[in-house]
Amino acid sequence: MKLYRPLFARVVLSLLVAMVGGLLGGSSALADSSVAIAISGTVDGSPESVYVSGLAQITSSLVKTDPKFNHPPRVILSFDLHNVTGKGLSSGGTYVIKSQDEILRPLVPFDQVAIAFPLYPNTTIGFRSARAGLASFTLTFDVTTGVITGGTATVSTP
Repeated sequence: MKLYRPLFARVVLSLLVAMVGGLLGGSSALADSSVAIAISGTVDGSPESVYVSGLAQITSSLVKTDPKFNHPPRVILSFDLHNVTGKGLSSGGTYVIKSQDEILRPLVPFDQVAIAFPLYPNTTIGFRSARAGLASFTLTFDVTTGVITGGTATVSTP
């Protein structure tokens, strides 16, 4: 019996690895789609209102569904606002937005999502006077593939 124990342990270990891999594979994303959406608007506040504009990069990743757990189709949405900047309406100063966010949403043909982001002057200590802006997105999807088919975006004061 002792002779077969290492073989038995290897078989059990292989089955365990396969089962865990199957469970992890059931929750991973299938494919990504990405779109750049023009975004603009004004964030009001002190010391000045800031006009914000640029291109928001949105990536959608379809999440596999597992019929055993009865999960509806979902997408992971990634929002990147690194290509969005602001301009102070009274000073003319530059404001920066270095924001990335991810959320898990049900996959529907039409979705509205709002993301808060930090906005601050482009100076060495500008981050000390950061304030919040709100990016609102209206997105459309292909519900079969999870691909983003279009969208619009605006910026406002939260």
